[in-house]
Amino acid sequence: MQQARLTAMLGLLSLSVLADETIPHLNQPIELDGWFDEAIWQHAKTIAIYHITEPSDQGEAEVQTSVRVFENGEYLYLAFDAKDPNPQQIRAAYRKRDNIWGDDIVGVKIDTYGNHRLAYQFFANALGSQADVIENAVTGDESSGWDGHWQAVGHITEQGYQVEVAIPLHIMNFPNIQGPKQWAMEFVRFWPRNQEQRISSVDISHANECWVCQMPLYTGFADIRSTQSLVLAPALVSSIEDSRDRSTNSAWQRQRQQQLGLDLKWSISEDVTLNATLNPDFSQVEADSAQLAVNESFNLFFDEKRPFFTENADYFTSPWDLVHTRNLLAPSLGVKVTGRVAEHTFGLFVADDDSTSFIVPGNLSSASATLAEKSKNLAARYAHNLTKQLTLGAMTTYRQADDYANRLGALDLNYRFTEQDTLTLLVAHSETDNPAQLSSLLWDEAVVRASQPTQSDHAWYLHYEHSFQNGNVFIEHENIGEDFRADLGFMPQADWKRSVVGGGHSLYPQQPSWWSALHFYLDWDITHNQANELLEREWEGSIGLDSLWDSAIELGFFRRERAGPRTNHNLLTITGNAWRFDEKGLTFFIEASPLSSTYLSVYVEKGDELDLYNNRLSDLLYMESEAKVAFNRNLQLQVRNEYTRLKDQGNDVLDANLTDLRLTYQFSSHSALRLTMILDDTHLGLAHFNPAAREGLYRREQGLSSQLLYSYEVNPQTVFFLGYSEYASQNDKMLSLRADRRTAFMKMSYAWFI
Repeated sequence: MQQARLTAMLGLLSLSVLADETIPHLNQPIELDGWFDEAIWQHAKTIAIYHITEPSDQGEAEVQTSVRVFENGEYLYLAFDAKDPNPQQIRAAYRKRDNIWGDDIVGVKIDTYGNHRLAYQFFANALGSQADVIENAVTGDESSGWDGHWQAVGHITEQGYQVEVAIPLHIMNFPNIQGPKQWAMEFVRFWPRNQEQRISSVDISHANECWVCQMPLYTGFADIRSTQSLVLAPALVSSIEDSRDRSTNSAWQRQRQQQLGLDLKWSISEDVTLNATLNPDFSQVEADSAQLAVNESFNLFFDEKRPFFTENADYFTSPWDLVHTRNLLAPSLGVKVTGRVAEHTFGLFVADDDSTSFIVPGNLSSASATLAEKSKNLAARYAHNLTKQLTLGAMTTYRQADDYANRLGALDLNYRFTEQDTLTLLVAHSETDNPAQLSSLLWDEAVVRASQPTQSDHAWYLHYEHSFQNGNVFIEHENIGEDFRADLGFMPQADWKRSVVGGGHSLYPQQPSWWSALHFYLDWDITHNQANELLEREWEGSIGLDSLWDSAIELGFFRRERAGPRTNHNLLTITGNAWRFDEKGLTFFIEASPLSSTYLSVYVEKGDELDLYNNRLSDLLYMESEAKVAFNRNLQLQVRNEYTRLKDQGNDVLDANLTDLRLTYQFSSHSALRLTMILDDTHLGLAHFNPAAREGLYRREQGLSSQLLYSYEVNPQTVFFLGYSEYASQNDKMLSLRADRRTAFMKMSYAWFI
């Protein structure tokens, strides 16, 4: 073993002695087939990938990895050669885009402006299945919603695996300047075995939490250009939907729909892009990941998946989620302009929506409302990098429909005054005009808050973080006014101010061992409303261990003093109007990948928690488990389960179970057949409820959603979907599951590059 390691290190050393950090410009054509047999690869730049960056930032990898790189003015080409002493242990299957994590993966992170603010990520597993992400180094967010038009082909060999990648330069924004440019890049390999390692071309330090800031600059790209100035993607959507009243078992009512739409992308220049969509299909083709919505007082969050909104969504990122486009339900027209010019970044989108949906926030609960009115929607953001350390930003959003309107303006600052110290600040103001009928659509405290014809208030946020080797400490304060609303965003809480202090630290073994990391975390927070009435005070902490079988085990605790629901919902006061409860409990989490084809995880929470139905403490058991099995490179099963049980004095109050099963046969990285079954089964022990809390509730409710979907995706805009979905349910009045909605649908779109 020592001799093999020495041989690998000597080979890597010879690769790492670079004459200069220049990416060559080469014009000879290649065939993207995953094999590096063209002569042009001998003239590409070779870069070694050998620094271990996870789990710790110490040491050099035992496996040899290199990448050859060049560009031809239109594409950036990469050829990854990942050696492996045991190729039979390589983890890879044909997978849906962005679903490759946990496999053997190689890829690149690219900061095209070299200013350490944002990086495009392109990764592929050993068979060429892809994932792409946009990483915002200022906010720390990573968006997997963005899907670029690029290619990857991979092969497993007797020595390991090879992946060939072609990235069209026009899918990235880059400076519109003449001559050589400097791009920051990092080349990465994930090697998942008993302990997953992240291996990099860069010696990343954990003392600096900004990893994008540590990416080195490469010179070149003098003759690159955005060759695809216009992309047109016409689409045809057709559906047949049957619906009926399930309670009366009435006859099915059929509705047919056919719709033509058009998406347009125009690269006005290398650093400015216009996207437009006309009469689009904004439906969710694939079912959302199911969430258990019981004993919850605030709205649940769902990711955006629709291509028009995910394209360049990072241009609208700020410390708060002020733009959450899932609020737009059925837009008929959308236009978006985004760009980076020198140190200036800007984004603007406008959209017409055939309805108006938003959240009315509160401090103990929130409620959503949908107005049957068309609305106009706008979001705009501008950011300026004054220096390498300081970024200033501004954002505004606007929504308007008949007698409703919401206007918001915000300013933010991110200042990295040392490599270890970062300050983030945001201030915002909103004004809202409420329609007269809004209160009738709401419940709980939202009724009182929305009863005012107008609402206007301020909000601000401060976060300071100091990082050190393998750890960090932070302080944070949020202050959101009583009447502050961000109706185009996702901010379900208002009328509160919270202070948090916390931190964490990790320990790593000095020599290879059965364990790879030991993590500690602790924080304390306190929350009041704007009247300085206590809403919550909490301690929480955890200790975690990373070990063999790519496993992680974590044991945590929480203890919080919390205000329960108001006894008089017509008053917003807390003192004398809400009981206080002392919640406490333990949490346990374990995940492991004992085989290359298997992943298992279980999260358990046990303790005393507030029963929102009855406004009292109950004994809580919450479990969330997940299993993923790849039977071969094509057939994969994923099962996720959520379970919540509440008991009062030994009596069952709530027993809720949700199972989300997805069976996928992946013909290739582009083509798949997927069966989705989501079962939701909730039992309420109404005999043990407070009498006033029983009204309108069923002892048992059950729902079953099913979908069969065939998909063929050449790129994000050249797609074919054919599917069928059905929803059935039952309750105390229906003795068996009864379907009330079924839909057959088809969608085709094709991207023309002009």
